[in-house]
Amino acid sequence: PPTASPTETGDLDVFYPDTGTPWSEAGCINTRPLPSGRPTFATMLECCNAEYGGQISGACISMLPSPPTASPTETGDLDVFYPDT
Repeated sequence: PPTASPTETGDLDVFYPDTGTPWSEAGCINTRPLPSGRPTFATMLECCNAEYGGQISGACISMLPSPPTASPTETGDLDVFYPDT
């Protein structure tokens, strides 16, 4: 039967730490339901920085939609010229 308060579907608008996964492999998630007592953050990056800032593996940061790289690459032309041999 229908309920008086419908259950929401889809992901949450906030992120929280995934404490069900070992810390070195964990990240931030936004799946329902939100467990009681978990801190919440407006963005995944904010959650990663607050909850997994010292994570050597970089697991949380690597789960971002556009994760940063260890050695960023520049785009565009070079500021120097070299022989094409």
